[in-house]
Amino acid sequence: MIDKDILSLLRRYCGERLVSRFISDQRKMAVVENRLLRQGGQRPAGTVAQGFSLDSESVYDQLVTVCKQNLKEYEFQEIMLNFGDLFKSHGELQKAEETYSNVLQFGQKTGHAEFVAEALLRRGEVYCRQGLWRESDRDLGQSRSLFLKTNNRTAIAKVENLRGTCFAEQGHLRRAKSHYSRALREFEQSEQKVMAGTVLMNLGIVHNVMGEWDKAVEFYHSALPYFQSAGDARRIAEVHHNSGMSYISKGDYAEAIREFDKGLALSTRLQDPRLIGLVQLGKAVAFFQMKDYAYALAFCNLSFEQFKKTNDRLSIADAYKVKGMILRAMKQYDLAETHFQTSLRINEERGNLLNLGETYFEIGVMKKKRRQAVEAKKAFEKASRFFEKVGATSKLAEARVELDSVKGRDK
Repeated sequence: MIDKDILSLLRRYCGERLVSRFISDQRKMAVVENRLLRQGGQRPAGTVAQGFSLDSESVYDQLVTVCKQNLKEYEFQEIMLNFGDLFKSHGELQKAEETYSNVLQFGQKTGHAEFVAEALLRRGEVYCRQGLWRESDRDLGQSRSLFLKTNNRTAIAKVENLRGTCFAEQGHLRRAKSHYSRALREFEQSEQKVMAGTVLMNLGIVHNVMGEWDKAVEFYHSALPYFQSAGDARRIAEVHHNSGMSYISKGDYAEAIREFDKGLALSTRLQDPRLIGLVQLGKAVAFFQMKDYAYALAFCNLSFEQFKKTNDRLSIADAYKVKGMILRAMKQYDLAETHFQTSLRINEERGNLLNLGETYFEIGVMKKKRRQAVEAKKAFEKASRFFEKVGATSKLAEARVELDSVKGRDK
């Protein structure tokens, strides 16, 4: 699917004749190489030249060369940004990062500050998805400074939205809300409906973490018409996933699974591994709450495979936590402990306070279950501190109830 999308972009910018010639040259190259290799007699394994595919690094490198040779400077930078967006949407974050970095370097050499700013903004989003907060903050800060010089208010609002997402992912909910609110005002004033819907959805996520589940669902419902009118299937899938998570919090697991199924159908059609993985993990949590551990484990394992494709470390950490919960329910405590500790390690590396609190809470539940009151108390105390830091009020209240239940048992 990504080959088709890339070729469609290439046709739009370079024309059908150049694209046909490029594909013909690549196929001819494969024939020539194979003929020469056969003449050489015995050869190393894996040296047979393949047909045309943009999955090949050498083919893509040559495609970029063709674009650079045949397009004007601003057109070349535009198509490269679009290539980066395609890689990002298909979960190929490393390729997206490399492509944006190439635009950044080219724009700096040619003095195209507007493309430098855009490349920084989009690379900052990639770093945010990977949990590389320092790198993301650096790129977004530089991008904002460049957009301020040209008073590009819409682009500045995009930076604010992404900064909100970075803080939300780390669990800094108050700071996230502040950035989201600034972004929403600008998008509504400029009638950027899809972006306004995106911010509304992000605010819903924040309210969900804060335990305001009905309010979260209201934000999702407010965002959905914006995406439906624009035909934005990816955002619609995200709304269904986020709604499902709120219904889990409300204890309505059947409705949660219905939302996840809608999100899974769309994300599978889009071939978006990160989104597929998130929906699958959501279903795993719903089935876990319903005590259907076989289904929970199956969907958790499926989500792992999707997250590995994109190296989404924060989601991988979340999947380790969920799998630890399933193993705990099966009384496989040693295996559960290993999974919980792996989740902690990754979240500590990425500085994700909310997920650290959630994982410590689940460890506390396990220690309590095993009548290890001292260790349970320590885990619930750590969970409470993290929940308090990020303003996750409902989770904090739950942790404090559990903490009170183990006090006095530590003798």
